Amino acid sequence: MRKTIGILLIITQFSCSKPKQDGLILKVQFQPEKIYCISTIRGSETVITYSGQDIAMRKLKSMRVKNPTISNVKTKSDTELITEKKSADSSIPVSLIYKRTMSLNGKNEIPEGTVVTGEIKAGHLPGFKSVASEKFDFDQKKQLLQTARSTFEHLDFPEQQLKIGDQFSTDHPGSIPMEGSVIETVVTTTYKLLGIKNSMAQFELSQSYRMTPKMNDNSFSGKGFGKGKLIFDIENGLITEYSMKTELVMNKKLDYFEFDLRTVNEFSQTTKIAKQ
Repeated sequence: MRKTIGILLIITQFSCSKPKQDGLILKVQFQPEKIYCISTIRGSETVITYSGQDIAMRKLKSMRVKNPTISNVKTKSDTELITEKKSADSSIPVSLIYKRTMSLNGKNEIPEGTVVTGEIKAGHLPGFKSVASEKFDFDQKKQLLQTARSTFEHLDFPEQQLKIGDQFSTDHPGSIPMEGSVIETVVTTTYKLLGIKNSMAQFELSQSYRMTPKMNDNSFSGKGFGKGKLIFDIENGLITEYSMKTELVMNKKLDYFEFDLRTVNEFSQTTKIAKQ
């Protein structure tokens, strides 16, 4: 009789326990009353090479346009994302504080202490609304607000269960201004779950670019691709590492000359929860 009761208790415990999820859901969730330390590096190297008729090349030379024209841009920013207590409507006020932002030449791009404020609604990613800075004008604040938003846009994923080897893709539209016209782009990023170890999930990332002139223009051609990685802390619902390196190649033909553009972009971001 006792054995029978014991077996029934075991069966009851199993039937009442929560079933394990069949796979991983990649969902970033920032918790209230936390400080997240975020370090971001952005870099790009662009090479533009001109070719064409002598008259056009002399004109470019007279304008002191170097051939090829090479530019390098690199910035490193350290920020803190501070989340406050949940409000009555379950939203969480957030502040993104810029601690230090340096460019390749050592210039401080964003004044220390600049604050971007917003909130998290219904478990979504932070939505930023305003910038507080005494040293920025309206246009600079608008640009910084867009930068802050884009920093978190790439962390928005479809909610689906993933097993080892599964993958999914997201599309992000955009545009590139070029010589009085606009090139419409669609960036497709594919995420593949490689493995899970010690509650950390590792993803392989790949990107492809579709480029289409807004108006029919046979004088343009372009392509792009990228590779990267992502590490997701399952327990804390946090992406601790994200990196992507992309290469874009474009060609544009004008009346008397043409140019080839090649740009390599690098983006990396690490996030950790500060000890309190």
